[in-house]
Amino acid sequence: MARVASTLVRLQGLATRAQLRQNGCTDHEIRDYVAAGFAKTVRRSWLAAPTARREAVRAVELGGILGGESALRSMGVWVSQNTGLCVAAPRTASRLPPLRVGEYRVHPHTFVWPEGIRWRMGVVDALVVLAGRVSYQHLVASIDSALHKGVLSARQLDELFARLPARLRFARALVEPLSASGIETIFRLAAIAVGWHVQVQVDIPGIGLVDHLINGWLIVETDGDEFHSSRQQRAKDRSRDAAAVRKGMKSHRFGYEQIMNDLDGCIEVVADILAAGRPGRS
Repeated sequence: MARVASTLVRLQGLATRAQLRQNGCTDHEIRDYVAAGFAKTVRRSWLAAPTARREAVRAVELGGILGGESALRSMGVWVSQNTGLCVAAPRTASRLPPLRVGEYRVHPHTFVWPEGIRWRMGVVDALVVLAGRVSYQHLVASIDSALHKGVLSARQLDELFARLPARLRFARALVEPLSASGIETIFRLAAIAVGWHVQVQVDIPGIGLVDHLINGWLIVETDGDEFHSSRQQRAKDRSRDAAAVRKGMKSHRFGYEQIMNDLDGCIEVVADILAAGRPGRS
């Protein structure tokens, strides 16, 4: 049974019986593993260990796999919204179980059962699904995140834009893998649309790495709550802001909720700061 256990660990707790057999597990070992209570059978052809993602097991129970936003989140890719459990299923699938509130199915034109981790779409397929549900800005934010985390390769980026609708091909020029978070991308695209010169992840001597440098002197930080909520981090942020003033620059910060819920207001604030002009050096 050790082979079953090790294979399930490698496949993150959820695999088909065919995958287990391909990895040298016998039917007898698989039966014994289930009988011992180490895993449960899902839709007859899948085995789920207690460590398997609950949403992935649910997707399999519904006759599909994690798709779109759900697949991307399972990879650690930033997604701007959570509209529920996205289950991807082949167009030919029939007699599928009913969905619950907060679940929805997609039937991609091209459905490919992935290799390895079979319980979720591959990153390119998932981004193609996402593209049909979000604005281009939020799609670019997820693409940036996937590149930044190493989930999406340069070759896959080419494949992705070859598969996206022609109306979205222009967004290729907006992709920036240096953007470290989705809200950075959302703000960056809004600032570029206004016509400002925007640099990202700029290392400024005496200050350090900043999220955005606008028109060469205005630093704009987009602070995710998880990284800027501690007392120590807030003290560090204030020290960096003071260093910017001493360099004849200006620094301003926006939180996650501001970027996501009042982006226009954030852009208006930046416009007002720029209109006031660059401060003098101390």
